[in-house]
Amino acid sequence: MKFLPFIHASLIATSLLLVSCDRQKQLLREKERLEAEYKQTVVEIQTIEQRMLALGSQVATASVNLERQAAAAEQKAAYLQSEVGSLESRVKALEDASKEFASKVDAYKAKYLR
Repeated sequence: MKFLPFIHASLIATSLLLVSCDRQKQLLREKERLEAEYKQTVVEIQTIEQRMLALGSQVATASVNLERQAAAAEQKAAYLQSEVGSLESRVKALEDASKEFASKVDAYKAKYLR
């Protein structure tokens, strides 16, 4: 009977060790699951970062292309504006010549077509 408290204490200690071993195994499994999830999350973040970098370079390329197109459009607009100015001056010269010629034609008609 003297050994009964010792056996009882041994059983309690053994049960506590078994419980703590089960708890330790459970915690190790949880740790492994969390590490796997962490690694997967890191891979997903790297994939997202690569996509963002790719989009950034696409946006930069598109921006450069748009700037070039805008510069080309501005040059073309300036060229067309100068052409319009040239054509307007030609039209004015032709109108002036037409007025001068019209007055000569009117004078000729008045003189010879009576």
